[in-house]
Amino acid sequence: MMRPCSLSEFVGQQNARRILSVLITASKRRGEPVPHLLMSGQPGLGKTTLARIVASEMNGRLIEMVGSSLKNAAEMTAQLLELKPNDVLFIDEIHALPRKLEEVMYPAMEDRVITTSEAGYDDLMKQLGIRSGDKSRKSHQLPPFTLIGATTLLGLTTAPLRSRFRQIIELEPYGIEDLQTIVSNAATKLAFDLSAEAAREIALRSRGTARTAMGNLLWVRDFVVADGGVATMDALNAAFELRGIDQNGMTRTDREYLRRLIEADEPMGVETLASAIGESPETLEENVEPFLLRQGFIQRTGRGRVATEKAKQLFEEVVK
Repeated sequence: MMRPCSLSEFVGQQNARRILSVLITASKRRGEPVPHLLMSGQPGLGKTTLARIVASEMNGRLIEMVGSSLKNAAEMTAQLLELKPNDVLFIDEIHALPRKLEEVMYPAMEDRVITTSEAGYDDLMKQLGIRSGDKSRKSHQLPPFTLIGATTLLGLTTAPLRSRFRQIIELEPYGIEDLQTIVSNAATKLAFDLSAEAAREIALRSRGTARTAMGNLLWVRDFVVADGGVATMDALNAAFELRGIDQNGMTRTDREYLRRLIEADEPMGVETLASAIGESPETLEENVEPFLLRQGFIQRTGRGRVATEKAKQLFEEVVK
């Protein structure tokens, strides 16, 4: 198990850890669940891991759901009715939750009450093993629980839903030092001999996210083991070259994105760029553009994306 199991083991995200420590400690002393939380940030920053830690600290289960996969109120209601005290219901991509399902959540979040509507009531009761004729069971009290929503697009989370979370925690990209520590700790757990220099090089190529750092570490380990050697800097560079990741952490997709933008020499919309390089607009917006924006390689304008002078100066160096 390479994931941290407690806040003390979790590296980075100092502000988020301090907030969660306060909320968990206060909740335990009051004998109450941790208040509902909304976590935002790009993929790979630790939202799911932090939710799992909250559940562990409160001796509850982590129930994971994905907002975009939930389609009907009966499904959501059934899940809520199966909650046990101190469970953590974690909804990823909560910004994609259909509005009718949001409305199911409002009384559950505010009063721990779930009310089944006439629409789909019989089917739901049958699913739960409750006689459909028993209309007195339409309103149900829920046990103390915590809802943790996660989103990569905080601005798309509706105001009514957002206002019902006690705390909004915004996760930030990791610094190199924290990523190096994460890589070194994971290498130790894997019994993989990795120098501090190599751990730092992996961190430098990991785009500010823990998930990418872990993926890079596992790839380097596989490359070294398959090659029958040791994790020298030469082996590390060869591993990244084979995968198409340069010293700036840029992938082939990043470089192709920049190449198209620079050669166009005019603003381009994300739909046009996605079509040109064979990716979905969502992939570009969630996985490619945040990194390029942080690095100062692109800007978003009212007319579309444009390459910066910094990108143009580095183009010959990083685009192959």
